[in-house]
Order: sequence, then C-alpha cells, then structure tokens
Amino acid sequence: MRDDLRRRYDLSNDRKKEGFESNFSGLGSSSWNGPVGPHALFVDENKCIGCRECVHYASKTFTMDDALGTARVRVQFGDDEKSIEVAMESCPTDCIHWVESGELPLLEFLARPRPKEAHGIFGGGWERPRDVFAAAKLYQKQLKQRREQQSHGHGNRNGAVDEAEAETPAQAEARRDAGLKLRMGGILLVWSRFREMFGFGNNSGE
Repeated sequence: MRDDLRRRYDLSNDRKKEGFESNFSGLGSSSWNGPVGPHALFVDENKCIGCRECVHYASKTFTMDDALGTARVRVQFGDDEKSIEVAMESCPTDCIHWVESGELPLLEFLARPRPKEAHGIFGGGWERPRDVFAAAKLYQKQLKQRREQQSHGHGNRNGAVDEAEAETPAQAEARRDAGLKLRMGGILLVWSRFREMFGFGNNSGE
C-alpha cells in the first residue's frame, strides 16, 4: 500500500515540476524595430552596474530598470547601428552581448529575478542564475530530457492516470493523507532543484 501511495504522490509531484517550464511563455521581453533578424542584443544584468552609458548613447534600444538598478534591451535595433556600437563599447563591464535571436527569449526570461521561497522568519528575497548562459543551456538540456521521458513513458503514465481516476473514496483519502505526510519533505523540491541546476544566487539586495 505504501509503495502504491508513494507512486501516486510521485506522479503528482512530477506534474508540479512542470510549473517552472509553464512559466516560460517562449516570448522575449524586448520588442523588435522591424522584422526579427538572426541576431539580437542581450544585457547580462548580473554584470550590469547601472552606469546608464548604454541608455545615454542608444536610448531607443536600451532602458534602465530603476527598481533593480540594471539596464536591459527594450527595443531590438531601436537605434542606428553606430549608436548601438558606441553604446556597447561604452559598457565598462562588457555585459551587452550579441546572441542568436532564437536564444533571446529564454535568456531574457532567466535574467529577470523571481521571488525566492521563504523559509520561516528569514523571508524570501529575489534570485536569478549567476550565469544565465549556462542556465539556458542546462534548461534546454533538461527540457529535452523531460520530453524524451514523457515520450517513452507515455503509455505507463496513461495507465497510472487511468488507475488513479478509478480509485475508491477510501483510496483517495489514503492518498491525500500520504501526500500531507510527505509534503514537508517534498514541497520545496521542484524549485530547489532548479536553483541548484541553474546556480541561482541570493540577490537579496535587489
């Protein structure tokens, strides 16, 4: 019975793991001036010191996030090429990069801080990957592996779901009880794993 309840709980927990992926819409935060090109501008906000030089030289392309004290791209190619080149050269930390346009949405998603889970009286704060480029590669790898697992185990999961739907009221109650007992040890598992894989840092000052 315990093995059966554990299997049902693991199935439910696997669904929770998909939450992080579902938060990524696949769309970038910056817009495009004209058609989408093969390359795009990306600001690594972890390295940005908020000097505003890029905004000074190419204000239609770059903007400041005053809440975070970092710059980011607002409109891809909002300024002429010369202004963008000067803006990039003026950056003292070299945090402005050319990336492939297909990589841009995920990089912009990972670069934005997200609330960190609170632990008792210590509060949550904000966090984001220390290395967004490594995080993006790891995310893509994990996503590919998950899709392959889902493809290979599709039949088994369907059987488990059908069995779960056919459970009796007593079994349903037992499953809920088991879930409550396991919750303390497993409720933070999903986000904690992503924090470890992506190398999130504690940017409590942001």
